[in-house]
Amino acid sequence: MVAWLDAALEAGRLYRSIGALDEEQLRPHVLRAWVRSHGGGADPSRPRAEGLSSLNTERLRERHGGLLGAAEPYLCALSRASGDERHAVMMGDAQAIVLDVRGDEQSVHGPERVPGPGALLEESACGANGVGTALAEGGYVELVGPEHFIQGFHPFTCQGIPLRDERGEVAGVLSVSVRRPEIGRRLREILLCAAHAIEMELLAVRLEQDMERVLGARDVPTEALKRLLQDILQVQEAARLRIEIAADQLARRLLTHTRDLIQLAAMVLSRFRRRVALWRALALDETVAPRQVALDTMVRDIAELLEVESAVRDVTMTIQEIEPVVVEADPHTLARALFRVLLGAITAARGGVVHLALRSRPTGGELCLTLTPGLGVTMKAPPPVRILVPARLEAPECGFHAS
Repeated sequence: MVAWLDAALEAGRLYRSIGALDEEQLRPHVLRAWVRSHGGGADPSRPRAEGLSSLNTERLRERHGGLLGAAEPYLCALSRASGDERHAVMMGDAQAIVLDVRGDEQSVHGPERVPGPGALLEESACGANGVGTALAEGGYVELVGPEHFIQGFHPFTCQGIPLRDERGEVAGVLSVSVRRPEIGRRLREILLCAAHAIEMELLAVRLEQDMERVLGARDVPTEALKRLLQDILQVQEAARLRIEIAADQLARRLLTHTRDLIQLAAMVLSRFRRRVALWRALALDETVAPRQVALDTMVRDIAELLEVESAVRDVTMTIQEIEPVVVEADPHTLARALFRVLLGAITAARGGVVHLALRSRPTGGELCLTLTPGLGVTMKAPPPVRILVPARLEAPECGFHAS
């Protein structure tokens, strides 16, 4: 046993014998969990059996149907990734009540089964654990063997991470428990990736609801936004597929291939989040307080988001030069203004090319667009468009200076 686990074991013996907590023996997040467990009245010898009735459990699951539906493919993937090891994949709500459990037969239905749906796993009832502690800490946690406050959980290595909705509020928690620490280490990256993918699924549902709102709005390029949404949802499918393949590879212990797939899935998820944030800024008529905005990043992201629109109009958009530029503006309003400019350029250059450059100027950033329409689209090419985005912008539509 490694030194810090020996120290945790000794800390447990000390606490059970005289009720004292040795701060030097425990990792910081474990110490915080033990302090909360002690303060909440948790019994280190056994968990308190608290939970909902079968009827109330079903009602709770129905209330969280959207979350459970979003999590379904990833609970299955995590269970598959565990292979033939003893394991339990658990989904809980924001109050640490178990909503669903997947795992091997012994772990889910055997005499030493893990707590099932309806069980309360907050620290005051069950001490430090992958569900309650992840929620209390507000982030990823790992608890190995004797780091669990309650002795009955010492055979397990537990990991957990909260799940957040589109507002950043905690919607639930995802946890995995295994019997061997090395299996826990192997599952860590796919657990984190699966948690972010569940959040992605929740965002995708919200996007489709937002699209219904957009359809009734005025002055919105609806068809373009529909195509952008479909492109974003394809990114979602790509991330899900990579996680499912990675789970199968993990089960077969093909670790090198798995790491590559998980890294790729993480990159796809990051792209999804950026595109969602940008799409919502474009689609919803919302404003936020002015703040510093990396104009170069925003221009790149909008150009990338418009790849499908460019393909529909048979336009190639090339980025000649992008210099770092920071401006102060409402990012939502700025994004909508830039989107209209670039979409207009793509429309005007049908069948041809749009050359894009962004240059830093003492007064802000200068966006330069050179349009070369396809043959037969127009008699002569439109003149180059130069748009100055001031360093401090109160209302982009009024503040842009075009030439």
